[in-house]
Amino acid sequence: MVRTTLILSALLAGAVSGALVPQHETLAPGRETHIGTPVQHISPDMVPLSHPRIPVAPQAVPHDAVDEPSALVNAPAKLETRKHHSKAKKVNGGKVTYYYGSQLLNPACPGAPTPSDSSMTAAISFDSPFQCGDRVRISDPQGKHAVVTVVDRCAGCTWNWIDVTKGVFQVFSDLDTGVLTDLTMTKQ
Repeated sequence: MVRTTLILSALLAGAVSGALVPQHETLAPGRETHIGTPVQHISPDMVPLSHPRIPVAPQAVPHDAVDEPSALVNAPAKLETRKHHSKAKKVNGGKVTYYYGSQLLNPACPGAPTPSDSSMTAAISFDSPFQCGDRVRISDPQGKHAVVTVVDRCAGCTWNWIDVTKGVFQVFSDLDTGVLTDLTMTKQ
């Protein structure tokens, strides 16, 4: 009886393990399967969408490689350059405040050196028309101006507001003024 039970247990274990282990089936090239599943995991309708649609740039044909001018007729057409949205390079009616001391530590722009109170640097908002590393000319209605380099971000600023160091602010007014308005800012 014990012997019969062991034999039956062994047969059942083999049958169950055979049923649990999927048989691997080799499919034709291009019919990828999901791991452990002999079923194609991308429907034929979706295959064209699963590959990137990046155009291949045409290769230039050297002049000495062309025996006949008619060979250039079949050359691929030149790709049109993509037009990106560009932000304005000038802000009228801008606002300037200053920041100093420990606020100057750890500038947000990658690779920017830590400015000092006398540096000709500025911090911009995240939606500013200017970017890290831009040189921006700030001008007031009286004709005073300063050129600053963007090295930091100002979380509380709006798109037309630049935070500058004390040195830059003092070109326009005393620090007691606190906020300068009606300024023009132009990317250099």
